[in-house]
Order: sequence, then C-alpha cells, then structure tokens
Amino acid sequence: MSIGSELTAARERADMTIEQLSASTRIRSGLLTAMEADDFSRCGGNFYARGHIRAIARVVKADPEALLAKFDETHPAPQPDRNRREERAKSKLPTLHPARPRWAVVLGAILVGLMGWGMVRLFTLPSDVEANASKTTPTVAVTTPAPKPKPTPNVKPPAPKPVKPAVPAATKLTLTARGDGSYVTIRTAKGQRLFQGLLGPGSTQTITHKGEIRVNLENGTNITVYINGTKVTPPTKRFTILPTGKLTTPNP
Repeated sequence: MSIGSELTAARERADMTIEQLSASTRIRSGLLTAMEADDFSRCGGNFYARGHIRAIARVVKADPEALLAKFDETHPAPQPDRNRREERAKSKLPTLHPARPRWAVVLGAILVGLMGWGMVRLFTLPSDVEANASKTTPTVAVTTPAPKPKPTPNVKPPAPKPVKPAVPAATKLTLTARGDGSYVTIRTAKGQRLFQGLLGPGSTQTITHKGEIRVNLENGTNITVYINGTKVTPPTKRFTILPTGKLTTPNP
C-alpha cells in the first residue's frame, strides 16, 4: 500500500472528509487530495511534505513515524549534484585581474608639468610686458571747452496752498456724573438716539460718533464733559458738538 493510500485509509478510519481534515490541519483541500493520490510535488519539498504528514497523523490519531518511514521509502532525499559541488569549489578559487594603470602617477606627472610651465611664464612675463609697452604709441588728450550755462529766468515759486485743519475721524464724547447725577439725552443731527437715560453719581458714559452730536442735560452742573479727552465747559444745558470737536449752541 502506498503512502497516499495509507493517508486515505487513516482519514476514513477517523470518519473525516477532506474538508473536515483541511479545517483541522489548515492544509488546503486540493493539496490533501494530491497527497492521497501520491502527488507530493505540490508540497514544496520533502521537508514540508513530512510536516504535512505529521499534522495529518496527529488529527486522524495515526502513527506519524510509520507514515514518515513509508514516505521516506518512496521519496528519498535528493543527493547534491557532483557537478554543482565542483562549480562551488571553482567559484571559491581566487581570480586574477589584469593590472590597471596607475592614474594617480599619471595625474601627478601632468600636475608637475603644469607647475613648471607656470614658473617659466611667471619669470618671463615682465619682459613681455615691457616689450609690448615700447611698441604702443602715446595718445594725445583732446579737451573740449565746457558749454556756458544759459541764464535761467526768474520764476516765482507757487504760493503754498492753505492747509485745512485735520478733522478727527470721529468725535469721542465722555460724560461723568457727580453729585446727584442728571438725566441725559444724546442724539445725532438726524435725530437718531445715541444715549438716553439717567447718569447716577460716579457713572460715566462714552459716545464715539463721526458726525454732529447733540446733547441735552437736565442738570448740567452735575455733569463733567470731555471731548476727545479734553475737559470742556458747555455754555448751556443744550449744546452741539461739531465733527471738529467745537461746541456750539443750537438755535432757539
């Protein structure tokens, strides 16, 4: 009985199918089928084939040594080829390479020659310069009179344009209450309300507006007014702050 037939008989005694044996040994079912048909070429060598046989014997509860002995009888280990041994021995012999030209010596000789030529040129250069200088002809310098400057007419400088006073981008109004405070109303020139309410003692209200600001104080003596950080004294309870920061009194 061949090794493949013994593997088949052992599997059948264990009452297992190819698929069940494949799941238990994690060997592909196609490879198991080939092994039972005595085709071990798909195992990748005798080493892996023996490992598969051990795994199958362990699952089907068979004697792995008997199966391996049967396998070794029909599948002996390959002997190394004598020719390959001879080739390996020849490859280990030292190889002789042809001598290469010594480029360092050649380059050194070239550098020495260049340095000698440079020294010769260095000592013969002054005489060459003197010989060339004696052959040159003197150059005659020609001077041309400078043109007389033309009189420039008296032109009056343009009168400086009047500089307009800088207008602040926005007017900052700060009201600080003292005493009993005061009721305050702040509006724009179009009547838009910027602030309206009671400023209690010690409270401060700050308004920043680009246009005209109209202020109405119920009790002007209890309010300190600052325009752009400068303390001012309004003439009346009702006053207008222009974009330039100037105080005016609205028409009655």
